[in-house]
Amino acid sequence: MLTSKKDETEQRLNSILQKLSGITFVPENWNEAVFWTTLEETGLSKSDVLEKDENLFFKQLIDLQFPWEHMEKLADILVGLDPKQPDQLIKERAKHLYQFIHNESKMFSFEIMNKIGKL
Repeated sequence: MLTSKKDETEQRLNSILQKLSGITFVPENWNEAVFWTTLEETGLSKSDVLEKDENLFFKQLIDLQFPWEHMEKLADILVGLDPKQPDQLIKERAKHLYQFIHNESKMFSFEIMNKIGKL
């Protein structure tokens, strides 16, 4: 069975995000250099995540063909990253990414609203 380019892209992103989750959420796996190098496999750099204008960052995620659920997973990873890189900017980026997903996906999600409320 042939898979489409979109399916391949989604599978690749999912695989990378799973790796990032392991690096972020398992304390003994934390290695900042490995985290940012792994993130670069998605097409995002450390400066994209931490310094880029929010609207340009969100547009970049769309251009990189991140589906809504992968954007949410990235926001979850950023929340998990916060204790290792305590920086209000990371929390704010995650919160605004959740808000962007909620607004742009046109779907109401109690889960996303709860995540926003916790930040």
